Amino acid sequence: MSAALSIRGVGLTYPTRSGQTEALADVDVDIGEGEFVALLGPSGCGKSTLLRLAAGLLSPTRGRITLNGHPVDGPSRGTGVVFQKPSLLPWKTVRENVLLPARTQGLDLCRAKARADQLLELVGLTTFAGNYPFELSGGMQQRVGIARMLLPDPALLLMDEPFAALDALSRETLTFALQDIWSVQRKSVLFITHSIPEAVFLADRILVMSPRPGRIVESLQNPLARPRSVDTFDHPDFTALTQHLRRHFNAH
Repeated sequence: MSAALSIRGVGLTYPTRSGQTEALADVDVDIGEGEFVALLGPSGCGKSTLLRLAAGLLSPTRGRITLNGHPVDGPSRGTGVVFQKPSLLPWKTVRENVLLPARTQGLDLCRAKARADQLLELVGLTTFAGNYPFELSGGMQQRVGIARMLLPDPALLLMDEPFAALDALSRETLTFALQDIWSVQRKSVLFITHSIPEAVFLADRILVMSPRPGRIVESLQNPLARPRSVDTFDHPDFTALTQHLRRHFNAH
């Protein structure tokens, strides 16, 4: 499997009042084409920082990041990002929010409208296309954010705890929805989460980061077959992998 995203020897140090703080050190990550990778780590270990580096929103102090062989030196159309909150424009409808990248990136509007309608169907929001964000639940708003991210057809999806602000039931519903979306789109994904079951359910591979300065200390291949369902949570491999990860963090 060829690497869509390659992170080599990346470190980041930034100044604070108390001196230089090393956020990341010697991070090496490869994400293959169409691979879903989850990133777990304790709070403050640099997970979100690593995602921002991969998105080109920050520059590393050391090391090199490439996307499909090209250096990442700023935001790219080849990368889509979803944060904890979708940051929808309240005065625009759902469909208009999904179409925002078409206007900001100069995409063909006719094709973009057709793709927006396809994506709204994919995320289950066709009947809400004319609604405004305040008329949607938190989970529905996050689906709009995911559809908006997918509109320019990026090669890489970077997701920074996208379900963290949701209640437990909405979070579980969106976990299943994201699996369905990924199975259709087959994008490369780097998915940050604090939820071990969420990571095990969604990912092909799980990366574990150390406390700051963040390093990748373990890479675990997920043996669970796809597609995954409610029954997956009771599978012996699911239980074994979640227990292994819990022991890892309890040890720290």
